[in-house]
Amino acid sequence: MIGAEENTMELLYVDESPSRDNIYKDIDPIGKITGNLGVRWTDNDSEKAFRLFLEGQAYIGGIMGLAFSGGYAYHGTSSGSVRIQPELSAVLGYCSKGIGMIENNDVYIQVNNTKFQDYTDVSVALRNAYIGVKPGLSFVFNAGVEREIGIGVNYQLSYKAGFLSFSGSDNNGAQANETEYLTAKNVGFYVNGYKSGNNPYNPDGLEFKVFYSF
Repeated sequence: MIGAEENTMELLYVDESPSRDNIYKDIDPIGKITGNLGVRWTDNDSEKAFRLFLEGQAYIGGIMGLAFSGGYAYHGTSSGSVRIQPELSAVLGYCSKGIGMIENNDVYIQVNNTKFQDYTDVSVALRNAYIGVKPGLSFVFNAGVEREIGIGVNYQLSYKAGFLSFSGSDNNGAQANETEYLTAKNVGFYVNGYKSGNNPYNPDGLEFKVFYSF
């Protein structure tokens, strides 16, 4: 789940070029829930009670993003048809919502030391990068030889850094990207009329999942 309370959000950004190109946008909330699709690899050594896993997830829907995690799940020694499986992992990722374009009003748009291609616009996204921990609990059902289905819940808790991401072409025609933190002097990010350095698109909280392993 990615939280975005029903707040009013506004963004004002002014670039570093002499003509002071800028973007001013009202940002729509996306609701409190988004979907994700994940793929997990697990050590399948039946002699081990604690088994290493690595997982990649992609957010889909009103917000986009990627997350990577690694940790251990307790498989125990039960050979029955149902297994209760606790787990704990570390997670690293980001979520992103595109919010529009900086419209060029002169020759070039400059973000930090990057000058984007003359007479072109630059796309802007609001992002959260995060690192944290993710405990979870699953109920796993035997579905045949080396096949299982399950349902589970995780809770993510992380440290987050909100920033703006800029992308376009540089003066050589190559893809260029730059970032500005929401706390920068030339960024005005307002939530309910108050300036904020925090991105309200929050990746923390409960995650419910259904999975199939083979």
